[in-house]
Amino acid sequence: MKILSFLLITLIMTFSQLSMANVDEIGGYRILITSSLDDNGMPTDEIETIQLDHKLFYVFSEWNLPAGEYRYSCIIYDGDRRVVNSQFNTFKSSGGNFNFWCSHDLDKSTDKPGDWYAEMGIEGFNSADIYFSVTEDDIRNSLIGNWDWSNEEDSCNLEHVINISFNVAGTKMYHTSKSGMKLTTSDELYEKIVYSILSEGDKYLRTIVINESQKTDNGEIFLWDLILNDDKSFCWKQSEWPEGHCTEKLVKCDK
Repeated sequence: MKILSFLLITLIMTFSQLSMANVDEIGGYRILITSSLDDNGMPTDEIETIQLDHKLFYVFSEWNLPAGEYRYSCIIYDGDRRVVNSQFNTFKSSGGNFNFWCSHDLDKSTDKPGDWYAEMGIEGFNSADIYFSVTEDDIRNSLIGNWDWSNEEDSCNLEHVINISFNVAGTKMYHTSKSGMKLTTSDELYEKIVYSILSEGDKYLRTIVINESQKTDNGEIFLWDLILNDDKSFCWKQSEWPEGHCTEKLVKCDK
């Protein structure tokens, strides 16, 4: 097992040095944050902000080194300067471009938004650092797509799934369905229901239904709270209902 691990590390190091050179000057380097790496271990994009629901991200650096033996390090800190990942290793370079990276899988239960920071360096040669932002989730990203009622027969059938989308400003939410949808306050079927978003949080949207004509006994428009249970399910709570009451769950359809 140790031999296999050593061979794997050696293969990665060798492959990294053979990657397309992007740092021309000897002693030069670049450092960036990327959302993913391609099959050659190179960044697919360069980002400055990461949302908590993005999950995995990479801190990537590339160096142009003289031939020699080196030790590299990569440390990622959160907004409170708590170390969330650290990586150290040694390698031999025949000269030229060498890249390495470390990654972190964001966990909503432990990781917090803020100004994060990463340090990367090659001992006795040079070091680099980079700041980036981890931001709150936008609930809209979790909601976009097809949903269906969990108690629906043949759930997620394309004929009766509910597709959720938003306008560019994020102030309106659209629900569309080929088979039509009902509001609990009406028996009328709608192919499209438009919600105006009044307020929001990490796990809820407070809305009014633009289609809706019925009002409460006090003459007020019904308020509907979309409560996100997790990234795969949500329910509706109407403003007149007691605390803790919610509709049957809607579940996200994979396709």
